[in-house]
Amino acid sequence: MEKVTYILGAGFSAPLGLPVMSNFLFKSKDMYFSDTEKYDYFNGIFDSINKLSVIKNFYESDLFNIEEILSITEMLSFLDGEELNKDFKRYISEVIKYYTPEVKPYSENGGFPGNWDDFIFGNSSIESGLYYLIGHFLRASFQETSNNSDGTRIFKATIDNANDVRYSILSLNYDSVLENATDIISKQFETSDEILFNKTEYDPSWRKTHLMKLHGCVHTGNIVPPTWAKGTNTGIVPIWKNAFEILKETNHIRFVGYSLPNADSYIKYLLKSAVLESKHLKSIDVLCMDNNGSVRERYEQFFEFNFFRFKNVDVMDYASGLKKKIKDKSRNSPHGNKKINLNMLEKYHNDFMLTP
Repeated sequence: MEKVTYILGAGFSAPLGLPVMSNFLFKSKDMYFSDTEKYDYFNGIFDSINKLSVIKNFYESDLFNIEEILSITEMLSFLDGEELNKDFKRYISEVIKYYTPEVKPYSENGGFPGNWDDFIFGNSSIESGLYYLIGHFLRASFQETSNNSDGTRIFKATIDNANDVRYSILSLNYDSVLENATDIISKQFETSDEILFNKTEYDPSWRKTHLMKLHGCVHTGNIVPPTWAKGTNTGIVPIWKNAFEILKETNHIRFVGYSLPNADSYIKYLLKSAVLESKHLKSIDVLCMDNNGSVRERYEQFFEFNFFRFKNVDVMDYASGLKKKIKDKSRNSPHGNKKINLNMLEKYHNDFMLTP
């Protein structure tokens, strides 16, 4: 059994319109001016950020980047013996929720059209390829079975345990994009074997796909800013311990949409610590946009591993190509689209990395 771990950065969710560190402030201001009364407390956040401008009289600082802002703000809180201001956490959470698109079922009244495999993850859109990728992480299988007595069709979803690959996800994102995929499956399909992420504990069998959110999640309220002081937040420690166990057992590590920012040193130390006990790490791949070569340079300076590959690519190119492969397989199947197994990721990934 091969064990594959995907490490997801902001570039994974960005195609859906979610903010990244560099545009978070601008997007939050768009949100504020859309309803100044509802988001009135944003004024206090913006005032706090403006007060930091004196720093630029002495040091180089990018005060449009939320990571820089939070690092300085958290240092001030830490020195006062306090956690990050609750309004800052609320601000981060609300901006993420605001920009996370809702995934709607194909029909509020239930049922699917003949080409139901186009709508496994709700109403079809250009971003649906991303959800087909998430479906592969879950090893999901979908099937149209015999009609009910009233003539309606039955659609079922299960975990494909015949697949000899297991996946784990380490996410650096606060959003619920991954969870939205499981929610829409449960709304549109019957499932006796719940297709959900394992978010709470390490399972040595890797039966259900692990999802460890290393910076917390908007829905739990445990927001850990992507800054230097993660170790001061005891609530996130169990998740990092689970991530450590996952990385120890991983055969293949794949970074998607993660630029390996210099400030996020904790990820580097997690990887270095885990590799001390790694039993059989075979490959490290990176898929990330890199407009000026700096991302690749950071990765190449960090990794000495011979089996390391980097591809300058948008995650949607990766995901939409995978969806097309599934659709082509469905059209060419002798059984038509009666059953859809999302089990093509490994072959597709290796072919994709070899494509110029």
